[in-house]
Amino acid sequence: MHKIITICFAVLAFYGVSCAQDFSSNKPEKVTVETAAKVLPLKEELVYSVEWLGLPVGTIVIKMDGFEDIRGHKCYHVNARAFPNSFMKHIYDVEYKVNTYIDTNSLFSRRFGKARRINNAINYVLIDFYQEKGEAIFVSEGSNVNFKISPSRDELEKVKLPTNKIIYGTQDLLSALYYFRFQEIKEGAKYSVNIYYNQRNWNMSFSVNKPFKKEMRKLGTLDVVEISPDAELNDYILGKRKFSVYFTTDSRRIPVMFTLSTALGPMRGIIQNLPEKNG
Repeated sequence: MHKIITICFAVLAFYGVSCAQDFSSNKPEKVTVETAAKVLPLKEELVYSVEWLGLPVGTIVIKMDGFEDIRGHKCYHVNARAFPNSFMKHIYDVEYKVNTYIDTNSLFSRRFGKARRINNAINYVLIDFYQEKGEAIFVSEGSNVNFKISPSRDELEKVKLPTNKIIYGTQDLLSALYYFRFQEIKEGAKYSVNIYYNQRNWNMSFSVNKPFKKEMRKLGTLDVVEISPDAELNDYILGKRKFSVYFTTDSRRIPVMFTLSTALGPMRGIIQNLPEKNG
């Protein structure tokens, strides 16, 4: 579960008791795509239930927490927490707390922090992004228990060696999710972003599919667009490349669901409530 949490921090990376279903009609209604918002709502909180093999296993909470100054740069502070339910806790007790600091002007990451607990072992990671210098300073402390889902991970590590060099505009897993929320949606378009993960650079390409109406239990009918990231990073973390995120097509671009294929089976995350539009 903790690898799903990581990529959803995206991002990253979690799901539960509600299900999403698609209902098609002979004459599908036209979906309107609004212009993306220019700023993030400062009190937004997104709660997701997490499913693995169709069973509820945990919860993800992602929250906007105002502004922070990072080395003279005004940044959005976004924090996230992922934790298992009582069922999953007996199988694998893992919890994540993540913070990202996103430059309000350039929309890329200035700092990323992660605390991961596996049973009683805790690992802390801090990455400072010096975008103008093309450097990322990576610090890891505490217990670093290694749990691998992907059978491709060892081979990919031989090809991609650790580095502190980055390109200007690099994102962390969670800031990448928010970066896309500012993008204009165009069917068939592709977006590319460099993500720094585990001291390595990963280029991720996002393909935009046709917007459509999606019926979601408890939430009703939503106008959404499916974004399908493709990258070696998916193989590195999950063992498979298939990964989709569904965003609303209104100006907020709220991620309402994500689906992942992993070496341990399919996983899904479903939002439990939509924040008010004036959030």
